Parts: sequence; structure tokens; C-alpha cells
Amino acid sequence: MGSHKLLTLLLLILLIGSGIFTSFLVTKQGPFGIGNDPFQLRVDGKLVGGGDNIRNWLYHLRDGNAVALSLDDKDISQPPDPTQLISQYSQPGANLEWKDINVLSSYQQSDTTVDTFVSVDLAAKGPGGQTKGVILFHFVTVSQGSSAVLIEVDTTGIRALLQ
Repeated sequence: MGSHKLLTLLLLILLIGSGIFTSFLVTKQGPFGIGNDPFQLRVDGKLVGGGDNIRNWLYHLRDGNAVALSLDDKDISQPPDPTQLISQYSQPGANLEWKDINVLSSYQQSDTTVDTFVSVDLAAKGPGGQTKGVILFHFVTVSQGSSAVLIEVDTTGIRALLQ
């Protein structure tokens, strides 16, 4: 009688394990998004540089860190004004709540630069309730040796979402 329970348990573990293994083979991610880093940018299946620079830039903007944002902009020929960006888009400066950061796509260009498009879902609380919006960022990175450099940042401004 006890051997049936053990056999059932082993078959259940085998079934779950094979599902996880198959899912990993197909998606290259663990179950429930474990190990999923949207800033590991892939173009045509190959890992490209710049993800860490983009992540750092966005987190510094979100947190309102003007000094770190200026350091992130050191390789940009005409960098955006960090204080203006912080007053418009940061959580402490603009009283916004950053809900989600999504890497929409990355494209390798013929000149070896990589264009990456990122959306940030935002929310602002007001007397009439919460207002939601989205902001789109366009980043241009280029590989230099073993690292990547952020050479351009553009933004579309905030667009309110339909309620």
C-alpha cells in the first residue's frame, strides 16, 4: 500500500520536473520568471551590451539622484538636463510612482550601435483618485571593448492612459 504512494509521488515529481525543464528549454527562463532580467538585452538571440547602463540610468532617474544621473550621461554629446528630468519624471521630484519598467525591444544597427526602447508605467495620486500614465525612453548604446557606453537618451514625455 505504501509503495503506491511513493510511486505516485515520484511520478508527480517527474511530471513537474519535466514541465519545468521543457519550459526552460523553450523560453530560456526559470519558472515564474526566476532569473529573468529584462535588461539582459538580446538581439537576434545574442546578448548585446548596454543593459546595465540603461538600468542604472533609469534607477537613478526614478530615485531622483542628479549626481549619479550626470555621471551616467558622461558619454552623451548633448546630455539632457538631470535636474529637469528629475523634476518631471522622478518619484520624489514629480510625486510619481513608478509601477513597472518594460524593455520593449532592442535593435542592432549597421553602425554597431544598439537602439533600445523602454516603457515605464507611472501613477500619480490626486484628489479624484489615481491617474496612470506611460513614458517611453529611447536609448542608444555602443560597445567599447568589453563594456558598453550610453551615447544617447530620448524621451517622449508622459502620456496619460485611458481610464
